[in-house]
Amino acid sequence: MLLHRRMFGLLLPAILLPHRRPAVKASQQQPQAAIDELMQMLARVPESNATFVEVKTLAMLTRPLRASGRLAYRRPAHLEKITLEPQAESLVVDGDKLTFTEGGDSSRTIDLNGEPVIHALVDAVRGTLSGDLAALRRSYAVTMTGTVANWHLTLTPNDASVARLIVRTTIDGNGTALRLVHTTQANGDEMLMTISDVR
Repeated sequence: MLLHRRMFGLLLPAILLPHRRPAVKASQQQPQAAIDELMQMLARVPESNATFVEVKTLAMLTRPLRASGRLAYRRPAHLEKITLEPQAESLVVDGDKLTFTEGGDSSRTIDLNGEPVIHALVDAVRGTLSGDLAALRRSYAVTMTGTVANWHLTLTPNDASVARLIVRTTIDGNGTALRLVHTTQANGDEMLMTISDVR
């Protein structure tokens, strides 16, 4: 479980790519056709690079934790989250392998096929970036409000093992620009990430 929580904290914020300003949330849930259109738009993005700022609010701490670094995505299955501040960390997902390096420590590689909860977290990231709705729905109920030009996506776990860690993840964006991700964990901790300088 400790490994799952560690990977969760590193993986879910990598869902995004670029930030401009907060989206205006619509209250009406969109029909399936709108979700399909959004996923098709995301599926046309071959790669993206950006910088991020992440703020974690943890019940055990009196002040939020702030981190920053860069993100990279390349179709169909390559993700990188490189944290530069306050300390160096690297998380790379390539195919079914996840490699994590912290500071000057040796890298650790995980086979996602043997870690179903972590695999579900990776599916959330890659499913969104690649526009793979089937991958998202393996572990999450997916709803959308707004329009494809200005949208709000909610991922709610339907897998019990994932729900033990995550209450929900919400993602704001417009078009193919993912801008904000807000994740609420089952223990009350929260993470908010914004992305900028997309290339």
